[in-house]
Amino acid sequence: MRYSTDLPDLRIFPAEALIPHEDCDPRRVMRLSKRLEEDGILKNPPVVASIPDSEDYVVLDGANRALSFVELGIPHIVAQLVSYQKTGVEVDTWYHVVAGMDISEFEGALTLITGLHLKDCSLEEARTALEKHEAAAYIISEKGVRMVSNSSTTLKHDTALLNALVSVYKGKADIYRASNDIWEIQKPYYPNITALVVFPKLTAKDIIQAAQTGEMIPTGITRHIIPHRALNINFPLDVLKKDWSLEKKASYLQDWLMERMAANAIRFYSESTFSFNE
Repeated sequence: MRYSTDLPDLRIFPAEALIPHEDCDPRRVMRLSKRLEEDGILKNPPVVASIPDSEDYVVLDGANRALSFVELGIPHIVAQLVSYQKTGVEVDTWYHVVAGMDISEFEGALTLITGLHLKDCSLEEARTALEKHEAAAYIISEKGVRMVSNSSTTLKHDTALLNALVSVYKGKADIYRASNDIWEIQKPYYPNITALVVFPKLTAKDIIQAAQTGEMIPTGITRHIIPHRALNINFPLDVLKKDWSLEKKASYLQDWLMERMAANAIRFYSESTFSFNE
């Protein structure tokens, strides 16, 4: 049996104790809710971290999954507990590939955002401005590169402006995650691409603050790199739906994990992998 000596810390939590740090994607929540009901299992558990001075937990990854449990009225959920300090969790940023939206509609909606000022620039100028917090984001399209000018250095201002920017296309276009800002690389993969929206790098402090204050970061921006991530646990929803106490479900989970270990069903892969079935 190959598994890490540091197995993922899987626990049962009240579903409503999992607090998102980013806005949800209603279409994804709907799709996930339907899939959960059809499959009858929780495949990949959300990843959470403790919120200081609170009994709640911030969802680092899997917010739409956690919200699906609330929508379905399932009282408890299995989640993986991690710590920024102790388990080496890193924060990175996803960019948005906006696809399937008419460019004129996209451009017209940008002009309606209060406080949004666009400035033509080069890609290098946009990158530098974002790093120095002189830009709140930048947008790349057939029109070229334009930075979203930032007149404030407070996270609250950035968050409000970024949410307004994402609201231009959320629910109206397909949103894909990207890890680079090269238009020439992204365009061949998305023939109906409208724009590439590039966001600033956030910190662990920003994530915790968003959960504490309710100033949600736009959906699909934060990317957490989580060592020893638990995947494909396939935990039965019937157990989580039962009218059992949290303690009884926690005991069931531990017995279930021991059975999986005894059955040689837990594997730890140290190498980087590509998954083609997400």
